Amino acid sequence: MSKTEAPVLVVGAGPSGLTIANELVRHGVAVRIVDRAPAPATTSRALVVQPRCLEIFEDMGVIDDALALGNAVRSLNIMFAGGKGVRMQLHELLSDPANYTLYQTMYTLSQNETERILAEKLEKRGVHIERGVAVTDLSADEWGVTVSVRARDGAMEPIRCRWLIGCDGAHSTVREAIGIPFEGATYADEFIMADAELDWGLPDGDIYAFPNRAGFVGVFAMPGTHRFRIFGNVAIGPGGHSAEYSEPTHEEFQAMLDERLPLPTKVVKEYWVSRYRLHRRTVPRYRDGRIFLVGDAAHVHSPAGAQGMNTGIQDAYNLAWKLALVVRGIAEEPMLDSYHAERHPIGVQLLKTTDRFFTAISGQNAAARFLRTHLAPHIVSRVFTRRSFRAWFVGMLAQLRTAYPGSPLNREDGSGWRKDTPAPGDRARQGDVIIDGKLGHLHDLFQGTRHTVLLFAGVEEQAQSTVELCRIADRIECAYPSLVRVGVVSTDRSASHPAVVSDLDRSAHGRYGVERAAAFVIRPDLHIAYRGTPIDVDSLLADLARRLPGA
Repeated sequence: MSKTEAPVLVVGAGPSGLTIANELVRHGVAVRIVDRAPAPATTSRALVVQPRCLEIFEDMGVIDDALALGNAVRSLNIMFAGGKGVRMQLHELLSDPANYTLYQTMYTLSQNETERILAEKLEKRGVHIERGVAVTDLSADEWGVTVSVRARDGAMEPIRCRWLIGCDGAHSTVREAIGIPFEGATYADEFIMADAELDWGLPDGDIYAFPNRAGFVGVFAMPGTHRFRIFGNVAIGPGGHSAEYSEPTHEEFQAMLDERLPLPTKVVKEYWVSRYRLHRRTVPRYRDGRIFLVGDAAHVHSPAGAQGMNTGIQDAYNLAWKLALVVRGIAEEPMLDSYHAERHPIGVQLLKTTDRFFTAISGQNAAARFLRTHLAPHIVSRVFTRRSFRAWFVGMLAQLRTAYPGSPLNREDGSGWRKDTPAPGDRARQGDVIIDGKLGHLHDLFQGTRHTVLLFAGVEEQAQSTVELCRIADRIECAYPSLVRVGVVSTDRSASHPAVVSDLDRSAHGRYGVERAAAFVIRPDLHIAYRGTPIDVDSLLADLARRLPGA
């Protein structure tokens, strides 16, 4: 039987797999994608799309569909018995320089809808998702990977690919085939999750958390009237664990809400309800030669903070542009090591953070119960009233402060940077500017598949000539046509050049914490790769040459 050739094979058509397949095609790389399930999922699992992922969806060209189908979350609420609690308005906390984004709310969007949007986009790009196709075996060598797959009719096919990406979930066949351990544990409690219509005294459109002595319940607004996703822990009964993914009775579900919620609540209708157990696990490495692990294949953790699906999408977004540059011969293979170097620490830290938080809000030991009942109401009411903490907390939750400070791709020239200036590895900040005479935003410059160089002219006596910066812009774009775009951020009202974006009120300079002339190289995934001051064209060209040697 002859082997089918494919530059990249993606295994798994969940959010992570669909994201990386879309991104590879957008970056000019042919892909093949298979999924063992015979049909797309029809039930909702992950629900919350964080603002950072909405920025990614904008770059991918699917933001309008996501916003049209999703439900904007106006605020986060932590509520205790006795009326104590805190309410955090998201738009008020997503406007400071590090958090600023055009998407100043979280969105609740069922995972099956997210997958449908991404799948339709992939089909429009000419890639057919092969469903009912399971990986049975694989072997890798120096030049590629041979993957054996079985179609739904039982037919076997060997696929030869240069690169294999395992996005096939917590029970990843790819991960098991290459022998990478999935280290961690299973939480002791069982958990009930449901989509249901509630009759209660709280408004639609918000997210609510209800910690109490028995445990906690989280309630997330969904599209639809009085429809919510409900999630809570339940203690193990005298008979031990129930069968995983069993269906609780209406009475059990109602009893959990009666015990946990500090206000009368009636379950009017259950769309679906399930009981299951949660795991916290991660892999020691995200790359094994020509094979990568992405999303749940690399890490699973509690749903605390609604981070899981969003983290997997960011894994995919991080890897895709790097792999595309290598496949196209523009970057060298060592660049791919940065995927593990950047994303593995994020996954490990996320697992630790969610585990500590989850243990505190759901643990059944005496200390956890005392914390939830007596200490937490006072701590929350004090700490969460501090705006600086609220802004930091929401920025981390929204994944707008995700950073790669230890990345091998980071470079810097110059000194004397202000503390509020974004550093290499940080997310590239958003800013309001004038582009071609119309109100625009800095992220408009970053759309597409190129690296972007931002040249901030500086302000007043520390400013560098806009004319000189435009000459530098021309020289860089001439050296890297179709690979690098340059924007000159200038406060000069008279400046006229295609590269100039006007920052007349200096707000963009302020969001980047710069007063003197400074340069930033922005990666295709909207993270800062390089910063330098003063602006020196030779230093910029040398940095780009290291990143794009094949150009």
